[in-house]
Amino acid sequence: MCPPADSVRSPMTRGHKEKLDNSKLAKLEPHKLAQTFEQRWVRIDDVEYDVTNFKHPGGSVIFYMLSNTGADATEAFKEFHMRSPKAWKMLKALPQRPAETPRSADPDAPMLQDFARWRAELEKEGFFEPSRLHLAYRCLELCATFALGTFLMYIGRPLLASVVYGAFFGARCGWVQHEGGHNSLTGSIWWDKRIQAATCGFGLSTSGDMWNQMHNKHHATPQKVRHDMDLDTTPAVAFFDTAVEDNRPRGFSKAWARLQAWTFVPVTSGVLVQMFWIYVLHPRQVLRKKNYEEASWMFLSHVVRTSVIKLALECGWAKAYGWFWVGNWIAYMYLFAHFSTSHTHLDVVPSDKHISWVNYAVDHTVDINPRNSVVNWLMGYLNCQVIHHLFPDMPQFRQPEVSRRFVAFAEKWNLNYKVLTYYGAWKATFSNLDRVGQHYYVNGKAKAH
Repeated sequence: MCPPADSVRSPMTRGHKEKLDNSKLAKLEPHKLAQTFEQRWVRIDDVEYDVTNFKHPGGSVIFYMLSNTGADATEAFKEFHMRSPKAWKMLKALPQRPAETPRSADPDAPMLQDFARWRAELEKEGFFEPSRLHLAYRCLELCATFALGTFLMYIGRPLLASVVYGAFFGARCGWVQHEGGHNSLTGSIWWDKRIQAATCGFGLSTSGDMWNQMHNKHHATPQKVRHDMDLDTTPAVAFFDTAVEDNRPRGFSKAWARLQAWTFVPVTSGVLVQMFWIYVLHPRQVLRKKNYEEASWMFLSHVVRTSVIKLALECGWAKAYGWFWVGNWIAYMYLFAHFSTSHTHLDVVPSDKHISWVNYAVDHTVDINPRNSVVNWLMGYLNCQVIHHLFPDMPQFRQPEVSRRFVAFAEKWNLNYKVLTYYGAWKATFSNLDRVGQHYYVNGKAKAH
């Protein structure tokens, strides 16, 4: 069930293996907290399903909304799995029991019922239907930007070519693979995952499957401490005032924190994230899972793209690979900087608090100028983050129109729907980085009690 916005529900409700200190439980990672329960339950509508022995294909995100902790996973399950009959069959096969209280007792129940009705209207109007024509345009755009980058290499403009390879081809591969991960490109999960593997692997040298596991944790509970992977970024960058204390224990530097507004894009995103993802985290994942499809695309990314640069510039392998790296550096700066503008500057949700699916989207993400077609293009339609979090499986090119319609729903239910300008989103992001950096530079890390 979802409590009122100002209430905090303790995760220490029922079914623990042994008596543990509540303050310690509140600081556990979701998968560690799940281990403290004899049985683990997930609530969908007015039924609880036993997931104690269930191996979730999407990983540990299933522990983010255990009903043992007071959470309700109804909207999360339905939105994440709307195109998967298999997921519904697996759910119905699990042991189940009636929930202790009906959803109608939830203070948010009228709003959530109205949300379900509005969603049904959008689905009836075709807003969840993919477009083959739009997909063809997106694929043609990738081919054209790669060809343009190669042409610029050929005429001896490697720096400009790297900008095109990174900010256009690489970044737009990132937008497309993201949509493939949400199964909203073709309407076929199988085909969407093939497109994601190709664009993520060849365009960004990384694993789509790894991206999905990390990204879905953000989608399930945006801005929630110890849940949202996008916040678990210390010591490289701290997005909120207790990030160093609340994230997993790692090193800490006051001087680095003070400079984080300046280092976040060129160093943290462009160098640290890129190097760790491309050369450690994602290769390790595909090898562990023996994902030969993604491994092949990642390998081709290094070999084919470097070979193309080598032939175009008529240079050696080392120089060609150096320009390949520069292109990736620009792509990672572009993508992570833009992703950060949609939520990292907003308030965080305490780890032991549960709010509704709608409140997660509205209170902890923002839309960025959805009526501006240039901004829509620059951000691959992911400037509509509120709408995207409400409907992650909705084709993203349809979301600007839905954002216009959402205004009336937000006003009806007194929701604080935030729409920023493109400049305003950047200002909010970097002002927050500077403020948090100054906080840690002056105050340092808080002492543990």
